[in-house]
Amino acid sequence: MRTYDCSCGATLFFTNTHCHTCGRTVGWCDACRAVTSVSKSGQCETPGCGQRLQPCANRDAYEVCNAMVSADAGSGALCRGCQRTTHAPDPSDARNLTQWRALERGKRRLHYDLALIGVTDQQLDAEPPLTYRFLADTPDEHIITGHADGVITINLAEADPVVREKGRQQFGEPQRTIIGHFRHEVGHFLWMRLVENEAPHDDCVRLFGDHENPPYGEAMDRYYAEGPDPNWQANYISQYASSHPWEDFAETCGFYLDMRAVLDTLEHQSVRSLSVRRGADLDELLDAYIEAGLTLNEINRTMGLTDLVPEVVNEPVREKLRFVHGLFPVHAELLASV
Repeated sequence: MRTYDCSCGATLFFTNTHCHTCGRTVGWCDACRAVTSVSKSGQCETPGCGQRLQPCANRDAYEVCNAMVSADAGSGALCRGCQRTTHAPDPSDARNLTQWRALERGKRRLHYDLALIGVTDQQLDAEPPLTYRFLADTPDEHIITGHADGVITINLAEADPVVREKGRQQFGEPQRTIIGHFRHEVGHFLWMRLVENEAPHDDCVRLFGDHENPPYGEAMDRYYAEGPDPNWQANYISQYASSHPWEDFAETCGFYLDMRAVLDTLEHQSVRSLSVRRGADLDELLDAYIEAGLTLNEINRTMGLTDLVPEVVNEPVREKLRFVHGLFPVHAELLASV
């Protein structure tokens, strides 16, 4: 994750709404693809931009995002990110509002990731477009986190650290985090958008398996009844990846996004020894990530935390990652709205 500069010279972070040094209002400006300070007259202060801005309506009313929108958009305008959330929880409930904010932060990081690897607004907006539902359980319905036809649904309870930790232990998922959920579920969307009915489909089946045999429901019933493949470490990035080819692709894609996000952060935090050249192939990226993981894991262990990079990447997984890497432009820019 990149950092940005306030007009006062202080460092701004991706989720900032105000500069902690000078107090200026700051936020994401789509025109210059940056977190920027905003003048009292409402202008973006990134050099060369000068876009007239106003807060996203959800930022103004609920503080669930830090985006600014064009002042020409009119009263009540939502940023591109908030427009993608078609179902949000009742904000009059304080707990709902806290959890909604956490999910929106995760979603914005996901869209930074997607922009980082070269996914465009056109790809996100093609029918069916990528949208989100953040829903709470009711006495009559348990909300299942998942993806279907471009819609990512997240159970609001996943924003509760206690609920997530129970799930982490129950399902053996060391990366069960808010951003982890988003990166996994968007893997299903990317399969639909970039693989299904597209040229890479046959290679995907060769690497990940036939998604039609066994049928998804049958495979998942078996997984939850019998557990993962006993030898899953030999061929998969995670236990859950062994349940079905679709889940294998989504888990592999989630790991790929983890890797790209961590390496991007290291680069922009000037950890030069772990940076990779622009346009690096998968093996260069992965080797740098594994090297970084050794250090990052030791830092976490020093603080009594779980490993940041718990996965072991074997050759079958490396080949799957090469396939995922090949779906995206070699020289990607921040092409999509965050």
